[in-house]
Amino acid sequence: MRCRIISISFVILLSVLPQHARAESFDAYVQKLEAHPQVGSVLAEGHAHQSMAEGEMGLPDPVFMIGVDNVPVSDPEFDRFLPSAKVIGFNQEIPNRGLREAKAKKWQQMSKKQSLIAQYTKARLRYMLIAKLAEYDSIKKQKRYIKNQLAHYRELENSFKGQIESGRSVYQRFSEVDVERAEAERKLNNLDAKQAMIEAAFVRLVGDVPDVKTPEVTDIAWDENADRLYPVMIAAEDIQIAQKDIGVADAAFLPNFGINAVYKQREDVGNVSGDDWFSVQAQVSIPLWSSKNQKPKLNAAKYRERSAVLRHEDMKGLWIKQMTALKTARDAAAKNIKVLKNKSWAMKKKIDAAQRNYESGTDNLDTILLAKIDRFNIKSRLAQTMADHGAKAAEFEAHIAPLGKGEQE
Repeated sequence: MRCRIISISFVILLSVLPQHARAESFDAYVQKLEAHPQVGSVLAEGHAHQSMAEGEMGLPDPVFMIGVDNVPVSDPEFDRFLPSAKVIGFNQEIPNRGLREAKAKKWQQMSKKQSLIAQYTKARLRYMLIAKLAEYDSIKKQKRYIKNQLAHYRELENSFKGQIESGRSVYQRFSEVDVERAEAERKLNNLDAKQAMIEAAFVRLVGDVPDVKTPEVTDIAWDENADRLYPVMIAAEDIQIAQKDIGVADAAFLPNFGINAVYKQREDVGNVSGDDWFSVQAQVSIPLWSSKNQKPKLNAAKYRERSAVLRHEDMKGLWIKQMTALKTARDAAAKNIKVLKNKSWAMKKKIDAAQRNYESGTDNLDTILLAKIDRFNIKSRLAQTMADHGAKAAEFEAHIAPLGKGEQE
């Protein structure tokens, strides 16, 4: 009975824990990004384009009509004037199939572009999640280091008090420590504010504050092929859309068709028997004014294609520059990590030496405490640099589309 009560209590405790306290894997949070509003909005637009493509292949609604013909105003009884008739008919426009197919292809290409944008959006959201996790981890480390520094500052004050009691004049060092401690407390307050902002960003991104380890991001290579970059690929889709637009303008030269039919019912009048009759008409358009209508639109479509090609070329150059800058920043951060790790190790050696000198009576406690404070400064910079490297590496990877099955090496 006691075990059952404990089990029930444990279940209740889990149910009331805050959402951010429930551990999930990083992959589970990546899956959550699939349902992010930014992704959903892009995909919904793509579905809308696909539906428009389907709608283009349908015919316009037929027009039905009902009425009367040639009815005298003075005596509307259908019994005096033989041509008077009751009329029913319909009209159906049939736009040329080539034009409808061209428009459908354009919408399909636009839908394909939205799918590519959705892939890029998911890749960027994943990068943002990794960057926030790295920054969040860095802030927690920096806060821990600063709290350790504040503890060492308190030890320094106690050491100075002892030195003053022994007759040494270290009043200036008291003021210096107060300034340094105030600066450390200011940094701690700023880190608290940054942490709160990152937690809010997490909630917007994945719905809660993840309690997962920051995934390791490797420094991937890039063959400098701009055509594999998402922004360049999206710009290439604009060229395809512009070409489909040319197809639409070209198909507009083809004829449109139509058909209408009318049935008229007449009444017998006197010795003259009325007779029902009907008429059927077929219609076809002639591009008589194409020089003022279709041709200018075709030229406009060709200019839009040229504009899309030039934007694509400009996008290539821009993103080669962007990726070079990202790679340089990423690689510099990786080198700085090694430098800071070596510096931290050297500072540790210095602390160990100072500790031995203190124990042998040749050095005072101040040297050890100041060296420890300096080492925590180095470790804080190391934590910031590691977060910056992780963010740059994730961003660099997010811009590169994965190879397709047929492109795998």
